[in-house]
Amino acid sequence: MNFRPLVAAVFLAWACLTGTPVLAQQADTTRLAAPDLGLSVPREPRIVEPRKALLWSLAPGGGQIYNRRYWKAPIVYGAFVAIAAAADFNTANYRRLQKAYLAKLMGETHEFSGTSLDNAASLKRLRDSYDKSRQTSYVGVFLVYAMQSMEAFVDAHLMTFDTKDDLELSLRPLLIPTPYLGATAGIGLVLTF
Repeated sequence: MNFRPLVAAVFLAWACLTGTPVLAQQADTTRLAAPDLGLSVPREPRIVEPRKALLWSLAPGGGQIYNRRYWKAPIVYGAFVAIAAAADFNTANYRRLQKAYLAKLMGETHEFSGTSLDNAASLKRLRDSYDKSRQTSYVGVFLVYAMQSMEAFVDAHLMTFDTKDDLELSLRPLLIPTPYLGATAGIGLVLTF
């Protein structure tokens, strides 16, 4: 018999009914201090300007590099390569099917002669499908470009975001006043700064 759901339910009920605070962040006491050899020079925190990050992102991945988030640049390049490969694949197939479709309309032999695609309706339907995918790929190139720019801009803004260790999340019973029923019991989540 699996007791995990029962244990989880009992713990949740206990936490709700006792009003036990649950800390969101605690100091990490398991780290070992590195010995100070006196070789490191303290560096001032680098100030990143969001507008500059946006300008750097005109070159794909430039904003991520400007923000010193080097690990994000290969993701941006990979997204561009993937969407460009999809656009190339769809364009090549569209051109093949367009050429075959026009040849079929003129009564000439084409690449798909003698196959299940050897009629004008099938060739046109498949050609239109690749055309739609090709256009979607071009829109995807624009979206990837816009998203990497927005990501660099937002990341530069969030570098100055204050992340202190004094956040507390508590779960406790709560009485919610209602106009018709007096007060209704419920569970409330409180984020305390």
